[in-house]
Amino acid sequence: MDDVSLSAEMLRAQTVHWRFFVRALADEVDSLAAPGERDDMLRGMGRRMARMMPLAHVDQLDALEIEMNDALGDIGWGHVHLQLNGEERALMIRHSGLPRVGSLGNPAGTWLASLLEGLYEGWFAQQPGSQASLVARRVLANEGDIVLLRFARA
Repeated sequence: MDDVSLSAEMLRAQTVHWRFFVRALADEVDSLAAPGERDDMLRGMGRRMARMMPLAHVDQLDALEIEMNDALGDIGWGHVHLQLNGEERALMIRHSGLPRVGSLGNPAGTWLASLLEGLYEGWFAQQPGSQASLVARRVLANEGDIVLLRFARA
C-alpha cells in the first residue's frame, strides 16, 4: 500500500471513531439540556469555531462566500451559497453537506444546525461594518441535505 492510500485509510478510520464520540456527546447533551439550552450551547460553540477559523476581511459578498467555502472545505463541513433577499432585508445562507450526527435533529440529520447559526454569526461579526443586532437563524424548510438560514435583525 502506498503512502497516499495509507493516509486516506487512516483518515477514514479516524473519522469513523470521531463519529461515535460525536454521537455519544449529542445523545448526552440531548438528555441533559432542553432543546433551547442545547441550541444556545451549539451556537456558542459555532461562534468559538469562527474565532478559531477567522476569515479574511473582504468587501464583496461573493468574496466572503469564497472565504467561507475555503474554511468549510478545510474541515469537511460542506459548502455555502449566500444570496441577498431585498424583500425580507435579509441574507439567505444555503448550506449543504453539514455533517450528520446520525438521525438526530429536526428534521432528521440536522443536529448541528444551531452550531452553523453561531459559526455564520461569528464569521459575519469579523467583517468590517458588521452589526451585532444581526443573527443567523434556521428557516425550518427541509430541502434534503440543505440547511437554510436567514441572517437579519433579530
